[in-house]
Amino acid sequence: MTTHPAELAELDLFTVWTTARELGDRFDPFRFEQRMAGYRLLIDATNRDGLFGVDNRHNPLWGLMFQHQWQFRTGRLGATARTDGAIDPDAPWGYGNYTLSVVPWLGAAAAGVVPNLTIADPPGPSRFGYVVDGRVPDELAPGVQDWCDFFVLVRESGWAADLEPIRLALWKAHKTCLDVVVGRIAGVDPAPYSALELTFLRGWCRMVDYLWAAAWPTDFGFMTEHGLDALPERLLETAEDLGALPGRARRNVRNILRLANTPTWRYNVNLRLWKRIMRTRAARDDVLAMLDAVFNPRKDNAAQRRRMLGYLLRP
Repeated sequence: MTTHPAELAELDLFTVWTTARELGDRFDPFRFEQRMAGYRLLIDATNRDGLFGVDNRHNPLWGLMFQHQWQFRTGRLGATARTDGAIDPDAPWGYGNYTLSVVPWLGAAAAGVVPNLTIADPPGPSRFGYVVDGRVPDELAPGVQDWCDFFVLVRESGWAADLEPIRLALWKAHKTCLDVVVGRIAGVDPAPYSALELTFLRGWCRMVDYLWAAAWPTDFGFMTEHGLDALPERLLETAEDLGALPGRARRNVRNILRLANTPTWRYNVNLRLWKRIMRTRAARDDVLAMLDAVFNPRKDNAAQRRRMLGYLLRP
């Protein structure tokens, strides 16, 4: 019996939550509803003894499900995904999510949290690396291990446990997977998507590095309060598409594109400084203000920038 917050009924995610079929003995990750069914099972299986609340609202896996729903809704999983549910194995966003759906599932299976199901092969040749004939590509194996460690930590955590170590373990596994994605999409032909859309994906992967360092909350409440209008509800084809976005999404996309176009050496220096800022729990609890100070410096957030400098210089 799956549990969920009552507020889920008001969101588009509710439809797939309530209608996605069970996986049976085979997990086909090239079907949208199958990936969502996998997430639903993981969210339910990890709430042993109400660790994440009686309605599972504090479960950090909600962020993955919300992100995949956004990819589906906005046409980022392939030309026909919104009509027939088929995820194009050559879609860069679809590949990125594969590493954050199948790889966590394999980690959970290794930890004994979910069944060790057969993973379906891609429907044809692809430019990306997938599980084929049950063999996990070498580059994805570290991700499986990190996700296994996450699920073991969840399994061994008692009721009313401090959830930040769990969140840190989730982000470690998340980053291990996305580092593979960054390498795979470097230099690929963006078709059938635009160069702007692929740049946005590269920048999003870099932005996720900032979220990883901050152990960004991904539970139901935080996602619904801060994450549902943060990204574009359309594919980015031209600069005109960017200009037509609502204010918050437009600012976020511009920051993400700026990250994508930052030289690697400068990006690495900036990320190292950000990791130093985020090394204390007080700073991580202040992450919303700190991100705003970094990416949107204004007169009215000067106090946040001074506070950020204090986190940076703290011994």
